[in-house]
Amino acid sequence: MSLMLRLKRLVEHLPRPVGGLIAHVPYAWRLGPVYTGARREIARFATLDAAARKEEAFRHFSRAVKRAWALNEFYRTFCEARGFSPDQLNGFGDIERAPVITKADLRAVDLADRSGYAPGRILTNTGGSSGEPLHFYLDRHAFAREWAHMHAIWDSVGYRPTELKLTFRGRNLGHCPLKYNAVYHEYLVNAYSPPEAQAEAVMEIAGEVGIIHGYPSAIYEFVRHCAAENRAVLDRLRKGLKAILFASEYPAPLYRDPVEAELGVPSVSWYGHSEMAVLAYEVERYVYAPFPSYGHCEAVPDDAGNYHLVGTSYENHVSPFIRYDTEDLIAPEFEDGLLARFRLESGRVGEYIEDAHGNRVSLTALIFGRHHAIFSRAAFIQVRQREPGVATIVVTLPTTDRVTLGELRAGFDGANTAIEFDFEVRNAPERSPNGKVPLLLK
Repeated sequence: MSLMLRLKRLVEHLPRPVGGLIAHVPYAWRLGPVYTGARREIARFATLDAAARKEEAFRHFSRAVKRAWALNEFYRTFCEARGFSPDQLNGFGDIERAPVITKADLRAVDLADRSGYAPGRILTNTGGSSGEPLHFYLDRHAFAREWAHMHAIWDSVGYRPTELKLTFRGRNLGHCPLKYNAVYHEYLVNAYSPPEAQAEAVMEIAGEVGIIHGYPSAIYEFVRHCAAENRAVLDRLRKGLKAILFASEYPAPLYRDPVEAELGVPSVSWYGHSEMAVLAYEVERYVYAPFPSYGHCEAVPDDAGNYHLVGTSYENHVSPFIRYDTEDLIAPEFEDGLLARFRLESGRVGEYIEDAHGNRVSLTALIFGRHHAIFSRAAFIQVRQREPGVATIVVTLPTTDRVTLGELRAGFDGANTAIEFDFEVRNAPERSPNGKVPLLLK
């Protein structure tokens, strides 16, 4: 275990008075010159016009390709098999000459054969929410750069490191419903405690909370419970609350709208992934703009005319991600040949079901793009499919609610789809191992 990780775990257990003092220590001091340099680059890129951003993108992209070609035998072999070499890069328009690489391409090769060595490299993985986890390394400065960009996003809604956070991240804290973490000056909510225990614990510190942060589904579940059973908690939260930071999940309107209506503060979400090749911030509701200081972001069409979000990490030379297909489909907006903004069309490509003809049906469009009357009663909606053309809509209802299958069918708009829907009612949603509530059940 690295010295930094040991120190972090030690600080996590410090009491709140000490954590409150640590919160006043600037992140530039905590994370050093890499963090400071990244903040400076964010500000510099914001002043550049499209032509200058193209020049910067090509410079960084070309450097990343040449470094990977020289140091990574897998990447060099992969490119040679597709007729590409760095010599073909003479300007911004040549970036598309480099081959796109997929998760399947990387998973087909042992980690050791597609990674290089660097002091302090960090082993991580994608988490496997799609059922296909990918292991890779990050360089030791990756998180300093990440925090610089995350703070730039959070600044837009008034976040300051001295604000006390209430965080919903799927943590299992045993029998304790709430635990203070001095590293981030936050109270972690135990995702496995009963809602009434969470509410009672939060009540004690609610008036001091400035920021709520975490999974949209978990925040929604907490707020929904308090709105029905303990409104005093929400009343006290509203006294000092400044903003909500929706992380790690798509903030579907089913979750986001009720939370914002109850708490009355602005929220922000962002697009990111474990591979750290793309990071984009919300510029308007569900519209994201990529950070050009973070990596090069592209919209690459497939044979069916769908645009895939493709990213290049400028700095990860340990496990290079160059023109990496994120497997997300987007509706892009371009500015002088650059991807300026995008909407997520279907979330992860894996989040679809197939109709009776084998056509993919986006769950984002099917569930959140239609008006379903059952949403007024359901706490959660999830989907399971075992064969094309047939799908189960899994509806979580409050324990006091009763509904017939006829009412469920009438309250779900499945018109004009070659899919036969059946329904299942639960008292609690099905969760992933990390505490999220996935839309698509495997």
